[in-house]
Amino acid sequence: MKAVAVVPGNKNSLHVRADVPEPTPAAGEAVVRVLEAGVCGTDVEIHQGLYGSAPGASPYLVLGHENLGVVETVPAGHGLEEGDLVVATVRRPCDEPCRPCASDQNDMCLTGRFQERGIGGLHGFMSERYSENPRYLVKLPHSLRHTAVLLEPMTIVQKGIEQALRIQERMAWDPRRAVVLGAGPVGILAAAALRMRGYQVTVAALEPEGTFKDLLLDEAGIDYVSTGRTPLSDLKTKLGRIDLVFEATGSTHVVVPAMQLLGPAGVCILSSVTGGTKNLDVDVATWNREMVLGNRLVFGTVNAARRHFEAGVRDLEFAEERLPGWMAKLITRRLPFTDALRALDRTPEDVKTVLEFA
Repeated sequence: MKAVAVVPGNKNSLHVRADVPEPTPAAGEAVVRVLEAGVCGTDVEIHQGLYGSAPGASPYLVLGHENLGVVETVPAGHGLEEGDLVVATVRRPCDEPCRPCASDQNDMCLTGRFQERGIGGLHGFMSERYSENPRYLVKLPHSLRHTAVLLEPMTIVQKGIEQALRIQERMAWDPRRAVVLGAGPVGILAAAALRMRGYQVTVAALEPEGTFKDLLLDEAGIDYVSTGRTPLSDLKTKLGRIDLVFEATGSTHVVVPAMQLLGPAGVCILSSVTGGTKNLDVDVATWNREMVLGNRLVFGTVNAARRHFEAGVRDLEFAEERLPGWMAKLITRRLPFTDALRALDRTPEDVKTVLEFA
């Protein structure tokens, strides 16, 4: 069987191999034929040797956590049938398991000994087939065939928004304006999800105004601001009170300005996993004073639980009903999986690159 793999810890090791064993499902497991796999920054960083670990004694790790497949075989009694479209969740519980993992909240694991498909300890989905426990497979309607591969990045958005709303039950809160920082896949999906919930949404990113991303967002009623012309520090004056900030840039330099954008009782969601060891000069006294006196909140979010996948399916369906074909435009490149190396080279107007397996 063919698959896209890396040698974890080895820089620039991504390759396509043809010697990956066919899946041998354990009792109760399904076999899924892969249709598509999305390429994201995590895959690039594993290719660069920054992190990642192979399962057991395997000399390689099959990449890929953004996925879409079709069920080939499945035992009866799991709510799935042959031919169903499915997306698999990514994280598996720790071996203890801790209380969150024992409660199907693997995304909130306390021990850090979880495993993740295509990232750490388990092969991913950039292969022709894989086997999986049906509890980790989320069914999608065939009407989402052309956008379902976006579900995994959409779940990061769903989790962040859900957590923000649940935390803000601490008070009477009527949020109206949201700012999304970053116009990558997660940023655009966050903007769309917030717009569907009735927010006035502005996306701020590096790209100049009038480009593909700006025009795409405008079709969905989402404003765009280029930070090349309007610094982040000017957004509060330009937009007025900002109730929610969703940070999705991947840039260390944006984290503090993101928090400083918040209005009274505002919430900032940090979704980027920033690397490096950069030191920044921060006026901690002013930041602390504004956070405390303004009842502001900042939290981070990563990975997602099954309920976030199910919520993402609902949003993808709603988006297709409201604006047919819009979500599909986020997939700006489709390549055969044998061209996986080429998929790592992005252009400024790329949003999401997808590898096709079938």
